[in-house]
Amino acid sequence: MFKDELKLIREAEEKADQMRRDAKLSAKTKVHDTNLAANKRVEEAFAIEKQQCQEIIAEGQAIAQKLYDDILKQAESTCDELEEQAEKQQMEAIKFITERIVGSSVDC
Repeated sequence: MFKDELKLIREAEEKADQMRRDAKLSAKTKVHDTNLAANKRVEEAFAIEKQQCQEIIAEGQAIAQKLYDDILKQAESTCDELEEQAEKQQMEAIKFITERIVGSSVDC
């Protein structure tokens, strides 16, 4: 009878030890799986954030390009206007200089 009880105690201790080993292994597996899932979610979040940043940068570049083009057109228009004014004044300047030369030649 004592041997039977001793045998039951040993079996119970072995079973408890096995349960502890199984629990540790299960916990390690769960921690590992959880870490993998967390890393995957972090990578997905970074990928989404990167995509959003690229879209914002592209939008900013498009706006900047439009502003640049508008300013360039405005500068070209201003240059054209100034060129027209210069051409108009050029004839007046030539006439003025000619009159001065002719006038000074006559005075001599």
